[in-house]
Amino acid sequence: RSLPAARSAGGPLPMRQGRRRLALPIPELSEYTCSRDASDSEEHRRHELLLGLRLRGVNLGGWMVLQPWITPSLFYQFEGKPRAGTAFDMHGFCEVLGPVEGNRQLREHWQKWVTDKDLRQLVDQGINTVRIPVGDWMWLAYDPYIGCTDGAIDELWRVIRRCERLGLRVLIDLHAVRHSQNGFDNSGLTRNVTWADDDHFSHWPSRSAGWQGAFDPLTMTYTSISWDNIRTTVQVLQRIAIALRNFPAVIGIEALNEPWQFTPIDVLKSFYWESYWAVRTAAPHWLFVIHDGFRLDEWAGFMRGCGGVALDTHVYQAWFDIRSQASFLENACLWERRIRALQDSTLPVIVGEWSLATDNCNMWLNGFHDNAPGYPKVDCGWMDCPQPYVSGIAGPPQGDSPGPHGTGESAPKGGKCPVSKGWDNDDEFQPVAAAARLVAFDAGIGWFFMNFKAELQPHWSWQGSQQRGWLPPNVSAPMPKALSNVCVTDASRHSAGAPIGSDASDLPWYNALPSPHGSSSVVLLFCFGLGTLLTLAAVLKIVLVLVSMSTQRAQSGRLQLPPHLLHLARKSQGRKPGGLGPLGLKTRLSSRRVVQLTYPLMSAQHVIEEADEEETVQILSSPPNRYSHIIDAARGLLPAWAVDAVVGDSPRSLRYAGGALGEDHLAEDSLSARCCSSSASDLPDEETTTEASRSPSWRLGGSGAGRGDPRVTSAPSSRG
Repeated sequence: RSLPAARSAGGPLPMRQGRRRLALPIPELSEYTCSRDASDSEEHRRHELLLGLRLRGVNLGGWMVLQPWITPSLFYQFEGKPRAGTAFDMHGFCEVLGPVEGNRQLREHWQKWVTDKDLRQLVDQGINTVRIPVGDWMWLAYDPYIGCTDGAIDELWRVIRRCERLGLRVLIDLHAVRHSQNGFDNSGLTRNVTWADDDHFSHWPSRSAGWQGAFDPLTMTYTSISWDNIRTTVQVLQRIAIALRNFPAVIGIEALNEPWQFTPIDVLKSFYWESYWAVRTAAPHWLFVIHDGFRLDEWAGFMRGCGGVALDTHVYQAWFDIRSQASFLENACLWERRIRALQDSTLPVIVGEWSLATDNCNMWLNGFHDNAPGYPKVDCGWMDCPQPYVSGIAGPPQGDSPGPHGTGESAPKGGKCPVSKGWDNDDEFQPVAAAARLVAFDAGIGWFFMNFKAELQPHWSWQGSQQRGWLPPNVSAPMPKALSNVCVTDASRHSAGAPIGSDASDLPWYNALPSPHGSSSVVLLFCFGLGTLLTLAAVLKIVLVLVSMSTQRAQSGRLQLPPHLLHLARKSQGRKPGGLGPLGLKTRLSSRRVVQLTYPLMSAQHVIEEADEEETVQILSSPPNRYSHIIDAARGLLPAWAVDAVVGDSPRSLRYAGGALGEDHLAEDSLSARCCSSSASDLPDEETTTEASRSPSWRLGGSGAGRGDPRVTSAPSSRG
């Protein structure tokens, strides 16, 4: 591939050079490899010499890219403020304070956060490389950084020159880009913060990354890719290479820190591929580092044969569930075999970030005044909040925890800040835990502790851990045998066939969640609806069982099945089983089933109604001394055999002919026999009134056979 030649000067790269322009096609995987001839080049041999040197380093985090959990004293000034006065990150810091006050505070911060004393201490402790996170705004000016970050490049040059004099190498890390590559504060911008009011907000449920393009939270995919953003970042990387290639201390650059896991993998590979050649054109002697995007299994064969490329992975235990000390040690030692297997199939491996923390109690680790649902998973402790080191900033609040309030609690209270309680035997456990990590990570070409210092708990501070004796006094010197063998016994427990990819539990929680299957509102709605239906079906099954049991206990004195309904029930015989098998509903709810379920709930005093489309035939009940009127009326309308089949001496036990004859005599023609009650006029007026008040009526619905017969008394249908 022919790429534009780099400018010899250190100025910015123009958008066009001659007739060529940087483009980002999406080639097949086979195109993401280099020819074997490249391995014979002088540049490749220089890279092999460089990779032979073990990189033992720390991150200079919180310096050029502010993060509230590293330097909380810089963010006290945004507590208790309304929405417009709240800053969650570097972007908000410059936006709220403005270019003048923001730049004043940043210049003082740059001078005080990374000092010559800090760098000398690192050298004395065996550190040979520092990883420096930077933002793209240092080489690509845009709001709100214009004016606010003036002088940042000069400060970067100061530290690089000091590292050169001390013998420290420098790896530049593009930590933050415009529109954010992961939606978190470490990218410079906390994206998609939603406010309920001026004191309450939510971030984690709605977070997204905009550098890649337009993200759809329902499908957890990108509906469009912003190639302009990606192309601009490629140009920024080349500008950095041109500006810093003449510094002997700078050994390389990391293309992008922690692009989140929903970045399309083909887009990420295309970006890395173009960035590699853009940087290599400007600084062919540099090491080029790519981050795994928290998907270690996606990089086998990628950029095979390309010299000077390394894969960065971040290994944290702070977001694990509660575990035993032995479990943490086992997980740390497992990474030795993982790294060796990865280097055999992919690229040389660098562990770009790790710490000694085993919980996330450190204040604002999951965001300014925020926390993730369910975190922290352990009881946290408290320590005196650090006092500001930048002038003009008030100290921590001394009263109740001020706002704003996110989805979780993490804020100072009464001058105290939340931190980890640590283990009861921290001073004995942490040196062993640190040794396990150092031994495992030495299987790669290097590692970088996160962070070189921090204002709160020592588990995130190299200097703090050193002061407590948790780390070897000199990490470049041979480790004591008792510590260097910490993983030997543990490694023997694992079979060679164990998976070497990144387990879900190894990921920071914010990269393991949300899953594409769990965060979609459509999926959640479907699951809720399905659960509701299954619950209703289970309740219905219980009701059916109880009603069926009551049917078996029904007394013989109750009314029998009316013939028209019995006729409908007979028509349902022979149907195939149906219904919800898992719940035991094997029979269809046919007319037979409906009648069998509802009839036991009725007695002689209840109404039984079966209305056809137009008419209903009624028979009114009579007191025991008047039931002969009903029988006499029936003899005038029904065949004699039907009347003779009537058994009993009162309407309570009166059976309709079809129910008394049995199924052998049932036929559609006989079931359509006409039947009606005697008219109310057949009874004496005074008796009709008296008896109607004594006993409620019961009705037997006639079939359509009674239509047009002058002997049938018709009444409008009444549905209860």
